[in-house]
Amino acid sequence: MKVVYSIIGIILGIPALYFIVMYGASELGGEVVTLDRTQQNGEVSQVRIWIVDQADMSLIEHGDPEDFWLSQLKESPHLVLHRAGRTNTYLSRPDPDSHALYHELRREKYGWADNLIAALSGSTADCRGLPVRLQLPD
Repeated sequence: MKVVYSIIGIILGIPALYFIVMYGASELGGEVVTLDRTQQNGEVSQVRIWIVDQADMSLIEHGDPEDFWLSQLKESPHLVLHRAGRTNTYLSRPDPDSHALYHELRREKYGWADNLIAALSGSTADCRGLPVRLQLPD
């Protein structure tokens, strides 16, 4: 019976450890911002994500190109982010051409955490995320 409990513990423990390590790296690896995402039913959900900056713009990447909130950016390009205790509304647009740039900037900013998450989730080449370019309105 001990062997059965050990096997069950391993089967349940490995996925739990995986999620704990992924969550810990994403939350403790550097700056985390909160994105207000509009859902298809009109409700807003909040998601914690990483953000990178270059010059006068920022980039985020969260979700598949077919996700509702990303498709809605064409109609309503305003995104709300909570960052460093402040809430800002950004003008945004999907920017698939910035995929490599986003990952390069993310590697520079988040270092060990980005490397760990990439090792556990797959390479940048396998990433289906769509970068979103953010700019504060003038």
